[in-house]
Amino acid sequence: MMFVDKAHVAQIFEGKAVALVGSAPSVLKNKAGFIDSHDVVVRVNNYKIVMPSTGKRTDVHYSFYGHSIKKKKEDLISDGVYLCMCKCPNSKPITSTWHELHRKQSGIDFTYIYRHRASFWFTETYVPTDEEFRHHFNILNKHMPTTGFSALLDILSYNPKSVYMTGYDFFTSGVHNVDEVWSKTNMNDPIRHMPHLESKWVSENKDKYPLILDDHIKTVIRRSY
Repeated sequence: MMFVDKAHVAQIFEGKAVALVGSAPSVLKNKAGFIDSHDVVVRVNNYKIVMPSTGKRTDVHYSFYGHSIKKKKEDLISDGVYLCMCKCPNSKPITSTWHELHRKQSGIDFTYIYRHRASFWFTETYVPTDEEFRHHFNILNKHMPTTGFSALLDILSYNPKSVYMTGYDFFTSGVHNVDEVWSKTNMNDPIRHMPHLESKWVSENKDKYPLILDDHIKTVIRRSY
């Protein structure tokens, strides 16, 4: 197992044209070959390859690596992944009285992921610090970022030449993993995902970064703000 530091990851992203590929159904609207034409292709969680629109290159896998992630290391090796980036640190970086009272430690203590994945890691892997995780958490007013949003923030921190963001609709379609129904869960959780805060951040910050949005993301943001 090769854990790598931030300086090493910077060499992969700095000055590069990056495609950050989410799994909203709008990802199927990409032209053949466009995603794979980027220097680095990042895919998230349980991504699906649907040729030709999604492309097939997968250089970086970004995930929270919890129990719902079904990608096996053999799948990622076959797809060409040479860097895994973890959303969550191997620690308990935040506190929540609600989670403690309801015995939902997995929502704030992520050490279970690394116990479960002890034999999973197969390539260079980056695990964030508590401070990095809390930075993303605080950007969303102390709400848990989705994996896709954390991936965006992380990649932008490495000074890429550009980031083409595609396959995101902030769950407005009610579909994820290209063709699977997504529904709101854990609505009583005080730090639950707030996709509308993520879309607002993108709307307010898109011109501050070398961020290129696909047409569907532009439409979602335009309708919302």
